[in-house]
Amino acid sequence: MDIFEQLIEESSTEYTEAQFHQREKNQMIIRKSEIEDITSEIYSGVGIRVLHEGAWGFSSVNSTDKKSLQKALKTAIKIARVISQKKKEKAVLQEASPVQGTFSADIKDPLQDHTIEEKMDLCIKTDKAVLSHEKIKSSFIYYQELLDTKQIVTSHGSNVVIHDSKPQFYVGAVAGGGDDLVVFVDAIGTTAGWEIFKARSPEVMVEKATSTALLLLQAPYPRGGRATVILDPGLVGLLAHEAVGHTVEADFVLSGAITKDKLGEYVASEYVTMVDGGDEPAGGWSPVDDEGVKSKRVTLIERGVLKGFLHNRETAYIMDTEPTGNARAWEYDLEPLIRMRNTYIEPGDWKKEEILEETKKGYFLEGAGSGQADANAEFMFEVKEAYTIENGERGELLRSVTMTGNAFTVLKTVDAVGDDFHFDMGFGGCGKNQPIKVDGGGPHLRCEVLVGGR
Repeated sequence: MDIFEQLIEESSTEYTEAQFHQREKNQMIIRKSEIEDITSEIYSGVGIRVLHEGAWGFSSVNSTDKKSLQKALKTAIKIARVISQKKKEKAVLQEASPVQGTFSADIKDPLQDHTIEEKMDLCIKTDKAVLSHEKIKSSFIYYQELLDTKQIVTSHGSNVVIHDSKPQFYVGAVAGGGDDLVVFVDAIGTTAGWEIFKARSPEVMVEKATSTALLLLQAPYPRGGRATVILDPGLVGLLAHEAVGHTVEADFVLSGAITKDKLGEYVASEYVTMVDGGDEPAGGWSPVDDEGVKSKRVTLIERGVLKGFLHNRETAYIMDTEPTGNARAWEYDLEPLIRMRNTYIEPGDWKKEEILEETKKGYFLEGAGSGQADANAEFMFEVKEAYTIENGERGELLRSVTMTGNAFTVLKTVDAVGDDFHFDMGFGGCGKNQPIKVDGGGPHLRCEVLVGGR
């Protein structure tokens, strides 16, 4: 019996969980040949959460010393008691099958086998390659890796160890001058090892960033208005995650999100099936959540019909359904929240070329930029690249393009879904009181949105 099992045996609460988390983080930032940051750190600790008298209590400690853990447990129980006295609706957990064992990400070339010097050299060489282009005025190179080990032990019988590895790499180029500057950033990130650079090499990323920045500098602005568009997998993933995914997180649903009373209703066209899962080898890989619940593939939308929500054990009890394995915490000193994992639209049966050929007029949109959405599924996203479509052919590149609309209104206009598929959101992170690693993607698809420009 390990120290966490002993601690939980000593607890007198209805439910107790202990999460040990060790993270090694290495990060490098270079901007125009100047090293802005080199960080290498290892930190660890234990988060202890209890359900006592119908209320949650949480405490954390950066130690695995038995006395420190016992003190943190007592603190969590005290917090729960205080909250319970003022809490009208008591929390109850849905039953969940316990999980035991070790889960390791599928890593081909471990990041630990590559030195800090090698990673720094990669960043420096990439920066020089960006600046070697005469018309590029500035550069931005960012490398980060997270190497995680977690152990999650619960009083309901789960005891799992999870080993994870998530690198990400950004290559940015700035063209123009004065008030007329264009920035283009090419980025990759997923659950992987050093093999991430075999899938997309730094050389390819440099060429993409520099050539696109220079082309955008000369590109015209689009005409605003409602238009037929073809979205690439990156924008499909952003739409699925940002505009739809948050509205189906059960805590948001219970708070009054637009989806609250729409289960069983058509919220998209019949060509749309949307899924969230944790077992896919993508940026949001999460085989077991931080409540010790096995990841479950959740069909959110099936052929246009809203079918399900994302749950922790508490919301699953409230809605009388199964927990889905979506309770996730970023680090040991944060409580688990309902979060997405890998959210995507499933492929259809159109060839990408066929979708383009059958589109007489519109825009071909590629690359997810920054974006925002609200609980009503209203969104606005920046588009990295936008091309006109005329008579089934891609035309000129446009500059500073945005797409806006209501996600469910947009999804109802989908009339063609490609047979290709790609995850393209594993870099960066999702924010919801705390960051988390997620991914999103899908096939190319055709729909209607409001296109905006300068």
